[in-house]
This record gives sequence, C-alpha cells and structure tokens, in this order.
Amino acid sequence: MSQELIKTSNLSRNYYLGDNVVMALKDVSMTINKGEFLAIMGPSGSGKSTVMNLIGCLDTPTSGQFFFDNFDVANLSTDELAEIRNEKIGFVFQSFNLLARTSALENVQLPMMYSGADRIKRKEAAEQVLRQVGLSDRMDHQPSQLSGGQQQRVAVARALVNNPSLILADEPTGALDTKTGIEIMALFQQLNSSGITIIIITHEYDVAQFANRILRFKDGEIVDEEINAERIDAEALLKDYGNTQPKEVNIA
Repeated sequence: MSQELIKTSNLSRNYYLGDNVVMALKDVSMTINKGEFLAIMGPSGSGKSTVMNLIGCLDTPTSGQFFFDNFDVANLSTDELAEIRNEKIGFVFQSFNLLARTSALENVQLPMMYSGADRIKRKEAAEQVLRQVGLSDRMDHQPSQLSGGQQQRVAVARALVNNPSLILADEPTGALDTKTGIEIMALFQQLNSSGITIIIITHEYDVAQFANRILRFKDGEIVDEEINAERIDAEALLKDYGNTQPKEVNIA
C-alpha cells in the first residue's frame, strides 16, 4: 500500500492579466507522505499560496500531474474537486472563518451539513471533536465570546469533523500572540502523532520549525528542502510559558 498522500510532477499554474502571463508555480515536483507534518514556507509572491490552493483542491493546474491518495485530480471538474475537499481535507485559516452569530458547536457541524449527514450524527461528531481540542465547556459560545486561541481551536475542530486525511493550515498562528500560537502548534503536533497528515503554509521560519520537514518556495519554485530532525516540541516549549490550556486530544 502506497504511503504517498500527495505526489506532483512538473506542476505549473499560470494566471493571465490582460496580455501578460504570471507564472505563479513552475514545474513543481514533490511527494508528501501520509502522516507527515510538513511546512511550506516562503515570502509573499513565492508561490506557497498557489500550491496550497492546488493541494487543497481549490484550483486546478495549468499543466503537470497531481495525485491525491493515488487518485489523479489534475483534470477533475469543480464538483469532483469539491467532493474530494469535503471527504479528505480539513482547512484552517489565519482569520478563523467562523460564522459570527453561530455557536462553536454549530460552526463545527457545517462541513457535515454540506456532506449530507443527519442532525444527530452532526451534533455527536461536533461535540466529540470540540472535546478533543479542549473546548468541552465552550460549545455553546459564539466567536465573540471566545479568545483568539479558542476560535482557532474551533476552526481546528471544524477541520477534523469529517475525519480528513489531511489538515491544510494557512498561516494558522498569524492572528495569535506567541503563547497562543505555540498552543495551536502543540495541538497540530498531537493530531499529527495520531496519524493525521498536517501541512502548514507560513512565511515564518519560527513556525516552520514545529514541522518535521520544510519546503522553501521562491518565485514559484522549490528552492530548498530541510529535514527537521530536531523539530521544536511545542508541549515542552509551553512549559516555559506556564501552560494553562486544557489538553484533551485523543483521536480514534
């Protein structure tokens, strides 16, 4: 059985601005294995957001091959890509993307509503993942009643609720203070230790250091790969901050 979750070969993405062609991604070939914790990093304009959109099946390449869990997705329709996203990928964003007048429990249920799950199953699954991210006592709170870190934990729970193969996190600590950002990275490391593949998109090397492998992008190309044999242990680092965040991650 293949351990490859994502494999690309000469993947390119061009955008057209009038008569001008912007080569956002240029012949990118990479393999991401199941169970990895990978950081994709680079400055603004490096291509990391474009590769995130392709990996997340939010966009299609101009050319090249892209396999997700051994399935050729490079030429799929919009509806077919949406099906893969709903079944296999959970997203976490810098801005949380929570519905403002909706409780944490209801926010987490949203992906299951799109997949057609019944109300009882949605509620049970949402309660379970909120407990797993340490928010068992915040389920009925709206985003305005939660701290930034708690809102991001709701977003992580929402990403988990459909039991995805991959969590794709775009600048997940960008709106958080240092300690809260470390708490979120500790949560990602715990989820990764349970077997979930984690990919974070970041421009910060300090954040990338929590991953096991780092791919650096510049001008639409991979320019460096680093195997992070001494990755930062977020739980250990939190001890220096006096961790008070509830820990309750136990993914079956």
